[in-house]
Amino acid sequence: MLIALAGTIVFLALWLVALRPKAPEVAATPAAPVTAVAPARDAAAAADAANARLASAANGAVAAAPAAPPAAAPSTTAAAPATKPAAGDVKPANRREAAVVRDIRRGKVVVLLFWNAKGADDVATRGALRGLSRHGGKVAVHVIPISRVGRYQSITQDITINQSPTTLVIDRKRRSRAIVGLSEPGELAQAVKDALAGRR
Repeated sequence: MLIALAGTIVFLALWLVALRPKAPEVAATPAAPVTAVAPARDAAAAADAANARLASAANGAVAAAPAAPPAAAPSTTAAAPATKPAAGDVKPANRREAAVVRDIRRGKVVVLLFWNAKGADDVATRGALRGLSRHGGKVAVHVIPISRVGRYQSITQDITINQSPTTLVIDRKRRSRAIVGLSEPGELAQAVKDALAGRR
């Protein structure tokens, strides 16, 4: 028994000293070789030198370029705000439009009928205009095919005309009143009287 006990003790001592597994050692990360760092440092220095040369060349080109002329000093007179011209202030685009613009500039009440000769309401409105009083030359009447409405843009620029008959009554202040559809003689006569009186 003593021999067995002694053998056990010897085995434990041997295991603690020689046979017990050791914790694995973590290998230290080797430092980067100096030969690898040097080329990188040299490449960075070369890049910095190249950038410096480019910057110097750019600065020289800017210095050599002629200086831009100074901006003109702002005028002390304030510019008038843009205003939309009235119909009579616009240069007419064609001879027929010029006749209408001329009547407007002369201070007449102008009646424009945009019509289609094939429409019954158009023909009736055209007939009503024939009997309209001209008030001693103070009223001018113009009859225009609806297909030519695009030629009178300086007069109809603020008015949408997309059907016939459409009658425009333009007063002396160049304000327009549109009558769409069939117009009776009495309705036209009243519209003209209102325009002459300056009523809308």
